[in-house]
Amino acid sequence: MGHRHFLGIALAVALVISGPVPAQASAPVTPPGAPQAAGTQFLSATTVDLAWMPAAAGTNPIAAYEVYARRLGWIYPDELVATTTRSWVFVPIEGLRPTTNYDLFVRARDTSGLRGPASAPVNITTLPSEIVPGPPVATDVTATTATISWQPPAVAVERIAGYDLIVPPATPTQPIQIRARTDPSTTSVQLTGLRPGTSYVFLVVVRYTGGTPRSAPSARGAFTTVPSVPPSPPSDLTVTALTPTSATVSWTASTPGDFPISRYYPYVNGVGLGIPNPTPDVRTVTFAVSPGGTYEVYVRAVDQAGITSAPSETVTFTAPSHDRTSPGRW
Repeated sequence: MGHRHFLGIALAVALVISGPVPAQASAPVTPPGAPQAAGTQFLSATTVDLAWMPAAAGTNPIAAYEVYARRLGWIYPDELVATTTRSWVFVPIEGLRPTTNYDLFVRARDTSGLRGPASAPVNITTLPSEIVPGPPVATDVTATTATISWQPPAVAVERIAGYDLIVPPATPTQPIQIRARTDPSTTSVQLTGLRPGTSYVFLVVVRYTGGTPRSAPSARGAFTTVPSVPPSPPSDLTVTALTPTSATVSWTASTPGDFPISRYYPYVNGVGLGIPNPTPDVRTVTFAVSPGGTYEVYVRAVDQAGITSAPSETVTFTAPSHDRTSPGRW
């Protein structure tokens, strides 16, 4: 009994001395880094496009970027003017006041709601509203055409050299695309060659005479063309000739939708085949294969508006290992 009693006392003393095991301290949560502003474009009376480089993620992934505007000389808090998940693109910042000086800066917010430090500010001064044209408005929109009109700026027509209708670039490295140029008295253009069921964004830039800088842009305008009926899928896809090194596939013509058929695109194992000078009357294709190789082929039709049909049925075949022909349906 004495020996057992001694062991019990020793164990109790050891537990008291060692005490509970302290819990490990959790690692500190790190916020996202500061984005790096990359620049602006198309500064107008009430809008500007702002781009920035992505921030470095902290402990948690980045969920969004927040753009704030600070009106210089005002005591009011910074205003949240845009929230987006994108970076290294031009984000339209809207709702600004004409002839006003702003500092714009960006902060990254992670998935837990923690915000990182602000980017260096980008200083802008919005333009006077009277020198800026109205935003482009689309009317008579069809699947492939639209009429775009805008209001001229409130200046004498003698000051205006003309207008440019522009597709704004998405990233700082993309070029500006001018879709139409007009004279000082023309504030409407008809666009053709558009894609059905596609959204477009434009802005108007007024070109002034007398050495005034060209950039006096409108706010953006957007519209979506009318969707069109696509061609039907090609049918009756058939392997008509097969050797160890080549295969020939033919098909029946698609039924056109709203536009005539322009050409057909065959796909072999998911990769499109380039066919020289295709026409809608060419409904057969010969391509190289490897002896014993297995292939899956399907075909899509494309109409004159660029609309693609659903894929045809898929045919699967294996090229022979020895030299022989195997026409027929597979």
